[in-house]
Amino acid sequence: MTDILGQGCKFPFQFGKLTGATVTSTATSRDQQHIHESIRQILGTPRGARFLLPEFGSRLQEFLFEGNDAILRGLVRHEVSDVLARWEPRIVVDDVQVTSEKHAVVVTIQYRLIASQTPGNCVYPFYREQA
Repeated sequence: MTDILGQGCKFPFQFGKLTGATVTSTATSRDQQHIHESIRQILGTPRGARFLLPEFGSRLQEFLFEGNDAILRGLVRHEVSDVLARWEPRIVVDDVQVTSEKHAVVVTIQYRLIASQTPGNCVYPFYREQA
């Protein structure tokens, strides 16, 4: 299955407890975990944050101050579907459900792996403000 889904550096990156420096590690992620980490990287990276790839990422952070209503849920659903279709070529997004709570928008992504048609899901909580 690893040949289909790939393997890469584990995300999020870790920092040393004593020094605070980045930890050089050979830790990698595989299979579904690698897909979920990729989704988290895409959705959690603000568009324009990567110097050499300014189009990478999502606009979710731009929605922080939007009203917590159906318009916000529609914007989030569209943005998630759009950026995953562009930046995660190993999956096809079947459904994106967005539910909102007081301080969070919970995004549930249903997808299929292109190579094997295996279904998967990922939950991405998008926190709007501190409690």
